[in-house]
Amino acid sequence: MSGRAPTIWLFSDILAGLGGIETYLDALARKLHAEGRRFRIAVSLNGPTPMLDDLEAIGIPVYRQRRVPGDRFHIRQRLLIRHVARQIQPGDWVYCVRQPMPQLYLPLVRAVHRRGGKVAASWIFSPQHLPPPPGHAGRDFCRAVAETDAVISVSECAKHEFAQVYGYTGHVNVVRYHNRALFDEAVPMPSMPPFRVGYAGRIDIHQKNLDTLLQAFALLCERRPESVLNLHGGGPDEDGLAKLVAASPVADRITIHGRYDLARDMAGIVAANHVFTYASRFEGGPCFSLLELGQAGRFVIASPVGGIPDLYEGHDEAGALVDFREAADIADALEQAAIRIEKGEIDERAIRQRYLAEFTQDHAHAQFLQALGLEPVAAADGGSK
Repeated sequence: MSGRAPTIWLFSDILAGLGGIETYLDALARKLHAEGRRFRIAVSLNGPTPMLDDLEAIGIPVYRQRRVPGDRFHIRQRLLIRHVARQIQPGDWVYCVRQPMPQLYLPLVRAVHRRGGKVAASWIFSPQHLPPPPGHAGRDFCRAVAETDAVISVSECAKHEFAQVYGYTGHVNVVRYHNRALFDEAVPMPSMPPFRVGYAGRIDIHQKNLDTLLQAFALLCERRPESVLNLHGGGPDEDGLAKLVAASPVADRITIHGRYDLARDMAGIVAANHVFTYASRFEGGPCFSLLELGQAGRFVIASPVGGIPDLYEGHDEAGALVDFREAADIADALEQAAIRIEKGEIDERAIRQRYLAEFTQDHAHAQFLQALGLEPVAAADGGSK
């Protein structure tokens, strides 16, 4: 290599819209760009991704592998692997911002290794929710995990699952999600009443447990009639959510606000609500919405799944962990949060301090560089090279 800085390929074999992984990719790319690192983005598109246009506009190289005939055979993902592997030089990294498809992971790892490169991979969900498929494909996937140069978990809570689910006995690096700073200080809570409960995130009824949340809110309204629920976000179940809300006995107290722009709208969303709920059925790391709410100093009622306990376990100043299966338990937690707010026992600044202690972009980036064995560099005005 004779002193040549390695190139980092930010790789994803599925990318569509604006969700958690897209938010992560955006924040990580901007951080690498600010440092003047050598890096590229290479993705297989499942839909429009305006975020990539924004990154290209500031000088970040992006390769998009679009749909081709035969997609059901993962042709475009194989073309993406071939495109990246042809350009790999010894010492370069391919960083999978989400775990690759099981059928394609071993070909990716071996193609990169043949060129003298290295592979790192981060998991969008904890391994228990992404088990290897049965048979030959599953064995190949576990073999690929074993050959990965840097296996990355986005939470402490899920580290042990790599051994339990994949039989992986090597070192598991914990690397928090890169997240952009949206708030310079905690956002003051609105006055009461009404008690304002918010949800901000992906509209996926099953994963985000929104059906149970609506039941819990109806129970809360029996005790606190002056309560409102604000639902913010977009996703595959927007129509289904609208039907559930229409059927709710407290539909007049629920507002579906729809999709939002993170940079433009999040401050207003936070300012309009006292607490937020994130009672998911399953997750990977501490979700981006929770990181953003931590920045802003908002209390959260959350499930003890994936990496969410990393944020809140032992830190009841920042949030409460609740059994996501029971609407009554979620309603109880919301009522207790309202009582604490009325008593002045929830401090927005203390919640923000919890975020600042472990979950900032700087924390995440230091962990990322350590996992890949890269040295920190001073921030630069130039872009990726």
